[in-house]
Amino acid sequence: MGKLTIQETENLKKAGVLSDKAIEEMQKNGLVSTKRRTNKRYMKTASGNLVSPQLYFQGIAKDKYSKEMQELKNKFNALVSKYTTSKK
Repeated sequence: MGKLTIQETENLKKAGVLSDKAIEEMQKNGLVSTKRRTNKRYMKTASGNLVSPQLYFQGIAKDKYSKEMQELKNKFNALVSKYTTSKK
């Protein structure tokens, strides 16, 4: 079963099926998508196409980040901010 989108939850809320408290609880349990908190960053390729760099820990599943993983992620995000721009 996939996550409900923000639009779908808003429609269910308007229809009286879900309450604000139910939506918050579903977001905590990972059943509902949450709004993006950051702007996506891009850099141009040699041919002028926009690409977005990403860091992915393969195999983490539902495990939690270690201190070293969080440190690497923070350093990666600093580099991304330095070398990329936000798309307008």
